[in-house]
Amino acid sequence: MNAGIDFAELLAYTADETQRWKEWFTKNPSALDLPIDIADAGTVRRLVKHIFFVELHFSNMLLGIPPADFESLPASTLVELFRISEEANDRYQKFLATARAEDWEAKVDLGPRLSLKPSKRKCMAQALTHSMRHWAQISTFLRQQGLKQDWNHDFLLSKAME
Repeated sequence: MNAGIDFAELLAYTADETQRWKEWFTKNPSALDLPIDIADAGTVRRLVKHIFFVELHFSNMLLGIPPADFESLPASTLVELFRISEEANDRYQKFLATARAEDWEAKVDLGPRLSLKPSKRKCMAQALTHSMRHWAQISTFLRQQGLKQDWNHDFLLSKAME
């Protein structure tokens, strides 16, 4: 038995949270267009797109797929917006299913902007924690606007560890 939490479990948690957010925004669509000052996004919709873009960026990188362009990703509808995350999740699943030990330790070049060469393992951790951090910010912001979510966001209460 592995005593640690693995990426498959964290990915299941983030996928479950993302689905809950999709359902919540379906009931509260105007919340997507609220102004927000996090990550220079401007609106909640653009911050959600930022979250999903980063997920897609790292999932592409893990599989050796060229990076997507943020501005060209369709996100005007809820379906388009959340499809970005679904695509990234599919790619993460593919990497998890096929990666060998040496694949996890392979270094990737993050480009001239960051000039880092982390392992794919570290990139996967970054992508997942990046999403969790921004969703926590969105959750707090929306509650401050009087828009509470109807579920608990804690990993402990997710279906990922059942």
